[in-house]
Amino acid sequence: MARLGAEKETATQLDQGLGLASSDPEQIAQSFHQVLAAYQDSQILRIANKIFVMDGYQLRQEFDQLLSKQFLSAAQSVDFSKNVQAAATINNWVEQRTNHLIKDLVPASVLNSDSRLVLVNAIHFKGAWKHQFSKHLTRPDTFHLDGERTVQVSMMSLKESLRYADLPALDATALELPYKDSDLSMLIVLPKTKTGLPALEEKLRLTTLSQITQALYETKVALKLPRFKAEFQVELSEVFQKLGMSRMFSDQAEFGKMLQSPEPLKVSAIIHKAFIEVNEEGTEAAAATGMAVRRKRAIMSLEEPIEFLADHPFTYVLVHQKDLPLFWGSVVRLEENTSASSEHDEL
Repeated sequence: MARLGAEKETATQLDQGLGLASSDPEQIAQSFHQVLAAYQDSQILRIANKIFVMDGYQLRQEFDQLLSKQFLSAAQSVDFSKNVQAAATINNWVEQRTNHLIKDLVPASVLNSDSRLVLVNAIHFKGAWKHQFSKHLTRPDTFHLDGERTVQVSMMSLKESLRYADLPALDATALELPYKDSDLSMLIVLPKTKTGLPALEEKLRLTTLSQITQALYETKVALKLPRFKAEFQVELSEVFQKLGMSRMFSDQAEFGKMLQSPEPLKVSAIIHKAFIEVNEEGTEAAAATGMAVRRKRAIMSLEEPIEFLADHPFTYVLVHQKDLPLFWGSVVRLEENTSASSEHDEL
C-alpha cells in the first residue's frame, strides 16, 4: 500500500527491495486485488490491510479510492500523540480480523507525536486437512533439535497418496498437504540431514516456489509430522533498510501521492506478528505483515511407501495453488512433551 503512495527515489527503492514485477501502481494494486477479492467471502482465509495516518494529514482522493477499490480498505486517521489510545485502536482492528489470535501487535511505546504512518496487514487462516491425521495414531516420539539434543514431542502419523519430490539441489525432500475444499496447501521442505536447515534456508533464497512445486508427483507416503504451535513478532524497519528501502523511514521520504498538501510523511513502524498451529484436524494461522531437480518416480509396491519423517528442523509454506506463498516459517525448536514450538515466520 505504501508503494502506491510513493514516488521518485522512495518508489524506486520499494520496487527493487520488494522485487515487484511492475513499477506501475495500477498493475501493482490489481495484482494484490486479485488475491484479496478471491478470498473476500472466504470462511477459510481472510486477508485485511490498513493504513493508519496521523490526524491532520489528509489523503488525496485518488489514493484513498485506490485503497478502497483495490485493497478493500480505507485509511484511518489516528492521533499518535495519544499513544495508548492509538495502539488500542490498531490492536483492536488486528484482533478482530485474526480470530483474536493476534493480540497487542503494536506497543504504545513505538507511537508518539512524531509518528506519521503505520502499515498493518492481517491474515487469518483456518483449514482442515483433506486427509486428516487420526488422533489415535499420534504418539510420543523423538524430535532432533540438532546433532546432539533431542526432545519428546507428539508425532502425528498418516499414510496417504500425496504429492512428493526429491530435491537433490536443496539436499532436501518436499511434501504437499492439501486442505479440504480449498486451493491452498501446506508445503513442507525437509532437509535430508538433522542439521541441514540453515543451509536449506540459504538455498531457498535463490529458489522459487514453482521450482519446487513443479517437481512434485503423487505417490504413497508414510508421513510423521509433529504437532506444533508458535507465535512470533518482529519490527521490520531495520530489515527493510538493510534491503535498501531506507528512504521511506527518513525525512526525505517521498509519499507525495498520498497527501493533498506537501506535508512531510514517513513510515514510523512496520510490525509483523505471526501465529500458527498445526494439529491432526488441520491448521490455524494468523499474521499481522537454476535449480537441478530430479523427478524420482520409483516403482514400488503399496507396502513400501516413501517415508517422510519430519523429526528434525524443517521449513513449511502455506501456498496458494498459483505458487503464491501466504505464510512461510521454519520449525526450529519444539518444547518437551508439548505442541509449542519456537520458530521464525514471515508473511
